[in-house]
Amino acid sequence: MSHLGWRAGWQAARLHGPPGRILPVRLRGCPQPLWARTGGTDAATFAEVFVTRQYELPFGDFAPRHILDLGANVGYAAVYFARRWPRAEILAVEPAAGNLDLLLKNAGPWPQITCLQAAVWSRATLVSVANPDAEPNAFRMTEAGNGTTTPVAAHTVAEFAACQGCERWDLVKMDVEGAEAAILRDASDWLDRVGVLVIELHDRLVPGCTEALCAALHGRRFRQEIIGSNLAIDFR
Repeated sequence: MSHLGWRAGWQAARLHGPPGRILPVRLRGCPQPLWARTGGTDAATFAEVFVTRQYELPFGDFAPRHILDLGANVGYAAVYFARRWPRAEILAVEPAAGNLDLLLKNAGPWPQITCLQAAVWSRATLVSVANPDAEPNAFRMTEAGNGTTTPVAAHTVAEFAACQGCERWDLVKMDVEGAEAAILRDASDWLDRVGVLVIELHDRLVPGCTEALCAALHGRRFRQEIIGSNLAIDFR
């Protein structure tokens, strides 16, 4: 908790209390609080982003202007990016309605963050949550006819370029609970437009995620670092 100071660390610890409350957690040097649900995985997600800093990229010459956050959850990574690179434009994409409510609340004070309720998929379609009883940071999406929640639009990675109005992304963060397996199998139309890809692989949920990434990287020049549960891949 030393990255946050004792006050914020104490507040983050409160998130492990009984479920059912939404509490503010204040970051040192941040004028607005972040919000988190008690008794669930928001505490763990908060710790990954702000305590163990799993999005602190080890590339000292990196100053992204366009960031695509796929699987934004409740917005902690998007806020981390906004604080780290205040001139960046960030598109935060999250399909689950419960997460989206908190994402909008957390991103509200940051005008450079645009929130979109949508999913990333291997093709344009409709999807819904396959496991609605799972923890909020572990929702997996499925084709709409196979799920039980209200369908949401799903787009390819390339299609999100139009939402941001950019030709390329300096940084793409992808944490999509196994959907990356199919997305990476057809990455030729978007991976050439990515400066840095930060991705968490979920082979435990969908076998073949790592295999798909290796195939997508074949023949490309890049450097790679491991940061916690993420791979940071620099194509620049």
